[in-house]
Amino acid sequence: MLKEGKLPWSILSKLLGELPTSDPDVVVGPSIGEDAGVVRLGDGFLVVHSDPITTAVKRIGWYAVHIAANDIAVRGVRPRWFLPVILLSPKMDNRMVEELFHDMSSALKSIGGVVIGGHTEVTPGIDRPIVSMTVIGYSRKRVILTRDARVGDKILLIGRAGGEGVAVIASDYSDKLLDLGVKRSIIEKASEFLYDISVVDKALMLAETGLVNSMHDPTEGGIIQALREIGAASGSCARIYRDQVPLDPVVEAISGALGIDPLKLLSSGSLVATIPPDKDSIVAKLLDEKGFTHSIIGEVVDCEEPGSVMVVSGNRVDVVKEDVIDEIYRVIARLSKR
Repeated sequence: MLKEGKLPWSILSKLLGELPTSDPDVVVGPSIGEDAGVVRLGDGFLVVHSDPITTAVKRIGWYAVHIAANDIAVRGVRPRWFLPVILLSPKMDNRMVEELFHDMSSALKSIGGVVIGGHTEVTPGIDRPIVSMTVIGYSRKRVILTRDARVGDKILLIGRAGGEGVAVIASDYSDKLLDLGVKRSIIEKASEFLYDISVVDKALMLAETGLVNSMHDPTEGGIIQALREIGAASGSCARIYRDQVPLDPVVEAISGALGIDPLKLLSSGSLVATIPPDKDSIVAKLLDEKGFTHSIIGEVVDCEEPGSVMVVSGNRVDVVKEDVIDEIYRVIARLSKR
């Protein structure tokens, strides 16, 4: 029986092998760890990505735009053209549908994106809306690839680990959190994090510096899974230090009440980048000037099992070698029963 979340890499790799993917103009096709496909077009590159939103209900239109746009932006390319596939539950009313489209419109306007097509239907058999978003960008400059992380690179984290996850939980399960003793002020603050899930400005700024080897958008599986994907794509591993990962007090409060690991929780709004060790101080200065929260949390290392993540906590080292099932699924299963 399949587990919730992304398919295990072993299964996914086999399934992708069944599909035709070879084309002389395809620079990056379907590949573990890569955020978006890259195709040569004219004198530049078309960058394309699709992503479904299946774990959020409130503000799903907002999530769908930003989470998919982030995966284009970490290529160093501006997301421009959007095609949403919107599957509506028969349980929804007109007001809820209008709210979904309003949120999608607001998100698009905030990053300068436009809709060029898509599909909308009422789908039998689902109890919540599902939005799958395809995003396209175009660039004549360098396209940043996840596979370009190098052993010795410093691992840079920008933004809030676990912020997206606690925003979803606070928005959809506020009453349940109150029952667990979480203060209303904490829940309200967490709900506001959904307005901070875009990394488009951060990613494009980093790309302009020319000082990053790779960038990745931590979504499902959080920071840990993002680092696994960087390692799998680049043939390396990551070593990070838990005490160097800054945790927002709100994220800490909600993850503590639920007994979950914020480093394995939905983290759109944060950005992981690998930078040469002699460039980290230059990048840090630029980020300080922009007012972006950031921290060097570890380094890219050589290893025998690419994609492994070593998490150092004091004298203890935990090695993650398997796909991370996002903590959000455990939370939904638990709180839905209460």
